[in-house]
Amino acid sequence: MNLFKRIENIIKSNINHNKDEIDINSYEDIYYDDSKEMIQEENKEEKKYYKILELEYGSDFKKIKSAYKKLLKKYHPDLFQNKPEKLKTAQEVTRQINEAYTYFERKYL
Repeated sequence: MNLFKRIENIIKSNINHNKDEIDINSYEDIYYDDSKEMIQEENKEEKKYYKILELEYGSDFKKIKSAYKKLLKKYHPDLFQNKPEKLKTAQEVTRQINEAYTYFERKYL
């Protein structure tokens, strides 16, 4: 259920209450549900980045940096200048590797 629908349901349920009485628990449910969803989305994204870097979930930054360097050496587009079909793939893989490393760099540094 999205946030606006939840707020609408809370307002409707509070209409029957006195104006001075507000159900605080309903508002806490909104906050905690949304924060759980945000954490789950962040974990999914983080897991994806670990997978791109070919690492186990939860690896430390030292391993992340090492994997980043190793994968860039393996898939760098300059290695495929004479093979146009592989060059595009290498560019895309390199972009994903850089994106993953940037995510972890911001997180840990």
